Amino acid sequence: MKRSSVLCLLAAAVTATASVHAHAYWQWRDANGRMVYSDVPPSGAAPRALRAPGRFAGEYQPVAAASAESANVPAAAPAHTKAAGKPKEAAPPPTAEEAFQKRRESRLKAAAEEARKETEAADREARCAQLRNYAAGLQQGMRAAVAGPDGSLQHLNSDQRQAEQVKTSASLDKNCS
Repeated sequence: MKRSSVLCLLAAAVTATASVHAHAYWQWRDANGRMVYSDVPPSGAAPRALRAPGRFAGEYQPVAAASAESANVPAAAPAHTKAAGKPKEAAPPPTAEEAFQKRRESRLKAAAEEARKETEAADREARCAQLRNYAAGLQQGMRAAVAGPDGSLQHLNSDQRQAEQVKTSASLDKNCS
């Protein structure tokens, strides 16, 4: 029983290895339209590789051709960069990870800004509610006091109460309308 389980594991490992190597090939159509399968990349005669090992299908450019094209980039620079005297090098496109981090950072900033605005609005509403309660108490004739210059409480007389009502009403109109 033990020997058969070892053989099964060995067979599974061989099968898995074979399937991995079976997919490591190039596939393209040649000049005559025939499908070509090879473990060597296509030459310049086959511009479109249908399948490449470890890559998505798409345009295949040999390394020599890609380096020759990159050597010609400064000659094909736009006119506005030649006028400045120095050709500007184009920044490489951001990687998927960099793009993700940039989007994530902007979403986090937006969420933080929204949370800050919500907190400010809630604080403002709480202050306005306190001010409305204070104004209602002043109008109903409740006893009120303010802190004096030395920190002691000074109770308001009728004239001071009237002035405090006007001041509170103006503050409500300005900040809580």
